[in-house]
Amino acid sequence: MVQKENILAHFGPLSYEEIGFLLNRMSAFVDKQGMSITTKKKVYSAMVESLENIYKHQDIISSNTDHQPRFTLYLDDKEFSLFASNSLLSHKVPPLQEKLEKVNSLNKEGLKELYKLTILSGDVSPKGGAGLGIINIAKVSESKIIYKFEEINNEYSYFTLNVHITR
Repeated sequence: MVQKENILAHFGPLSYEEIGFLLNRMSAFVDKQGMSITTKKKVYSAMVESLENIYKHQDIISSNTDHQPRFTLYLDDKEFSLFASNSLLSHKVPPLQEKLEKVNSLNKEGLKELYKLTILSGDVSPKGGAGLGIINIAKVSESKIIYKFEEINNEYSYFTLNVHITR
């Protein structure tokens, strides 16, 4: 069995200060380990997108402390594993799942084309996103995004994203 080392963990609401702190800790860890700048940039980029997605798109359930935002970064001898989770209104699940399936169906060239089309479309959500985060995560990880949706109740679901980045 492969031993995974927990590099970073966060549970609870996120602020931009906390995002900066997590990114700085990851950078310092990668530098200390003497890993390549390419690996550092890939992990950094996936973290930025994942953490900003949590920050911008989380739908907080005030009466539920079990389904708070969560972020964890693991490392084993081959790869980094990033887990990002947050609650969201259940009506947001189908379009998000459709986007994830679309991104997972594409190869490297297809992702570049989708990225370009998304930028040129000019569609920006009320929360400031254009849908580029998931595309960026898929581009830098160079692997399929693993995800799941867990129903919390009739109104909310808990979304977990899992990304693997080779060292």
